[in-house]
Amino acid sequence: MHKYLLLINLGPVQGFIATARRTRDLYAGSRLLSGAAHAVAEVLEQNDVDLIFPSTQSTTLQKLAQAGIPNVIMGTIEGKDPAQLAMEAQNAAQDYFQDTLKAVFKRAAGLLQNEEAAQKQVADLLEFYWIAVPYEGEEDYAQARQTATRFMAARKNTRDFAPVNWAGPVQKSSLDGVLESITDLRWKYKKLSDIPGEVQKNHEKAKLKKGIRPGEELSGVDLLKRLYPAENFASTSHMAALPFLMGLTSDELTELKQTLDEIAKLVETEDVEQWNIKPIFDRIGKRDPRLLFPGRLTELISDEGDRQQAEKKLAELYQKLKKEPYPYYAILHADGDRMGKAISAQKTADGHRQLSTKLTEFATQVKRIVQNHAGSLVYSGGDDVLALLPLHEALDCARELADCFKESLEGFEGKGGKSPTLSVGLAVVHHLFDLGEALNLARKAEKIAKEERNSLAVIVAPRSGVELLVRGPWDEEKLDKPLDKRLAEYALWLHKDCIPTGWAYELRELAELMNAETLQEALPDEAMRTLERKGKVAEKAKEELRARLERGADQAKALASELVAARHFARAFALARKPGFKQEQEAKPCD
Repeated sequence: MHKYLLLINLGPVQGFIATARRTRDLYAGSRLLSGAAHAVAEVLEQNDVDLIFPSTQSTTLQKLAQAGIPNVIMGTIEGKDPAQLAMEAQNAAQDYFQDTLKAVFKRAAGLLQNEEAAQKQVADLLEFYWIAVPYEGEEDYAQARQTATRFMAARKNTRDFAPVNWAGPVQKSSLDGVLESITDLRWKYKKLSDIPGEVQKNHEKAKLKKGIRPGEELSGVDLLKRLYPAENFASTSHMAALPFLMGLTSDELTELKQTLDEIAKLVETEDVEQWNIKPIFDRIGKRDPRLLFPGRLTELISDEGDRQQAEKKLAELYQKLKKEPYPYYAILHADGDRMGKAISAQKTADGHRQLSTKLTEFATQVKRIVQNHAGSLVYSGGDDVLALLPLHEALDCARELADCFKESLEGFEGKGGKSPTLSVGLAVVHHLFDLGEALNLARKAEKIAKEERNSLAVIVAPRSGVELLVRGPWDEEKLDKPLDKRLAEYALWLHKDCIPTGWAYELRELAELMNAETLQEALPDEAMRTLERKGKVAEKAKEELRARLERGADQAKALASELVAARHFARAFALARKPGFKQEQEAKPCD
């Protein structure tokens, strides 16, 4: 009987997932693609395909689907027609999208202006590529895999361009600017001037209730993500509010809940009592933490008088508590290092399956790790992770993921004798910062981390000011501590006034001025003089800072950047009352 290696690739990936204005779009894009991959894998498993990737040796497809099934599926077939299997798998994926869309239609009552166009847009969404390569036995596996991978790359470069069959005289999607909006009233009224004012007003209200912002027009694909029938996903404001919420006492929480209940009565647009997200729910129940930020009230409260009243209530609350939420959160993007080499080193299907099993085990642990750090997982596919995190937990979560990945993949050395490691990028951004740009920053940080491999890179993007980058390996050899530990230590020093907060900026300027080789010897003395001139400095801090400054101007610049970045973490650590941190008004000067 003929034996084949079957490779299936689903898409679109980055474009489909990343085309998002809200975090629920981002999450739904990932889950929808994972759900389609699950449908494909189920068909293959039911037809006795021996799955290699993802591997089900240590778990079931159902359990793996909870974390996320990657868009690349591979297995071996014996005695069956691969073309027929691929067709069945493709149909299963298409059926999954259409069944999900039907559920969306029920939730979108009154919004959908053209169901047929929405169905056609979603039917055209899926990119399904497959390659089958015959091979005789294990000794031919490595060559067959290389051939399948090469042919798949060629097939994906040969794009299919079908004619558009859903066009109409309506606006384009606000998210991708390509597909026609199916929420546009002109499907029925043809012209804007034909739409009665009351109809337009009620339509906009109905859109707001479903989380579609004023002026937003969504295609069938956008609506599929926006109204994806699953639990609500944390917003960027949820993540930014968490350090503040976690640090409140029971009495302070009582005050907060009362204020949120009063403000919620003023909201006429989106439903604000739908949230059931841990650990938010554990602190304030289903109340909406977006109401804690004055900048979000504009979109949630339409009446100006009501909005001013809500803002006044917030101001009174924060004055009484003597603190307020710090409006920054983190996006984590992680990817495995040397994975290509590790895969190429597996010369048999069984060896590749063992590697895949370890990746599967890691993927199933990722959700637990992210949730233990109060974060929300967007996706975890093999060695690829995307998550939203509150700032006070971001560094610890990144470290635990890197350690878990390294431990899981230990022993799968590629060429050069090194096992795979995990590089992590963190983007620290304002909760109102454009989500697409924030995702780009997280990917940029991850790529910078991968330049060194086994590293962490953090990009801080203040709402006003210049982006800041810091990076370093997880197992730092040049310095006493790795980057995540240094940032945590500097944050504590800044919080306790061990070092003046403004010294970092003076240090940066000084390092630029004394960058010349002839001046670098004088840099430590001059930097320490400017530090001590600003006030009392802890001896321990002076010793560690001087030791680093003596490494030259480059280390001085890196130190200055890390101190600036640490200020953001210090604010979140203090709000969350992390060990060693008290509230700012209670902090004691450093001894």
